[in-house]
Amino acid sequence: MGIAKRFMEEQQSKGYSSKEDITVCKNCFDEYGIERFIEDHQTHNTCSYCRESGAEVVACELDALIEHILESISYEWGHPANECLPYESREGGWQFADVYNTWELLDEIDIGNKDGQIYEDICSSIYNQEWCQKNPFSLKQNETLMDGWHKFSDFVCNTARYVFFKAENSSYDENQHDEMNPVDILDALGSIFNKIGMVKKLSNSTLIKRVRIVNPEVELSSAKELGSPPNEFARMANRMSPAGISMFYGAFDVETAIKETYEPDQRRKKAICGTFKLTRDLIVIDLSKKSSIPSLFDEHERHLRDEMSFLSDFISDFTKPIERTDRAHVDYVPTQIVTEYIRHIFKTADGRNIDGVIYPSSKNKRKCAIVIFADSESCVELTHEGYSGAILALVDVEEHELVAFSE
Repeated sequence: MGIAKRFMEEQQSKGYSSKEDITVCKNCFDEYGIERFIEDHQTHNTCSYCRESGAEVVACELDALIEHILESISYEWGHPANECLPYESREGGWQFADVYNTWELLDEIDIGNKDGQIYEDICSSIYNQEWCQKNPFSLKQNETLMDGWHKFSDFVCNTARYVFFKAENSSYDENQHDEMNPVDILDALGSIFNKIGMVKKLSNSTLIKRVRIVNPEVELSSAKELGSPPNEFARMANRMSPAGISMFYGAFDVETAIKETYEPDQRRKKAICGTFKLTRDLIVIDLSKKSSIPSLFDEHERHLRDEMSFLSDFISDFTKPIERTDRAHVDYVPTQIVTEYIRHIFKTADGRNIDGVIYPSSKNKRKCAIVIFADSESCVELTHEGYSGAILALVDVEEHELVAFSE
């Protein structure tokens, strides 16, 4: 075999033709996965495109980046024939899935290049072929998980609420390879919480605001009055707790605490806000940070793409506003079950129990609310000695007049 032919075969097996002696720096991209790759594989301090040079320039060989881009694409995309797509020339070619050539796919994915020449060089180097998403006849993992969550919600709302873990679910087909038993969604969530790092510590210096809405003449000032209600007075179902189970609902700022509690009407009201200090560090699940889905080009985190995509959709559904109608107690059932799972069954990776959940406020965008698994007995005065069994100590009380609402 001649040298030229061997070289061509080597190039073909790699999937791209080499661009020797060309370097590219991280500043030529605004795609963090590619920037991170260049940082991790830096070999040069000069860039062939922006012409920058010096110790502060982080660059690698373009060939190395092209190989990484191809490897990244192949993580989720494959050739239609390898993915068992049928080809019907009379029907226009490949059937049942979107198929792209290399240029189209790179444009669809967006490599975040700032210099058009980089894009042309990369595209012209990669041998043109056709691509479709891998496993086109199956749901992706995030789709399977979200489908499981929706079916779980429907099952516990409309079929079996208290014995759902044993009840037969006629909608579940165990022979479907991309379908999950809806009751397994709880353990799937627990696994994701630990895997992605949703567990957070709140220090005992953290202040939590809790509000009660009362008539103007009412005065409240004690921890028992402003803290969690006794179980016998927890008569209304909430997002995380059913009637009869007392929990501490609060926020980290007064405005959010009021908005989470106050439903305006035409009567004069005031908000009495108690500021509580944690008496010990708490371990909570933090759903407030909607972590972005990792880049396909992030070789360290891309294996989490499906879980992160599901988690983003799950949190949006979990915290969506629910009107307090006669059906509200039903619509809250799925989130109440998840909360009980977190409280009584879920363990952190090191075996600890969870004390509460931080979640995005449905009433005040970009702010957070919190539920702490604390009943009335867990809320005490700051002067209470020893804090035995207590979780929250009242440190301050303030009042806010609420403007009457008119249609």
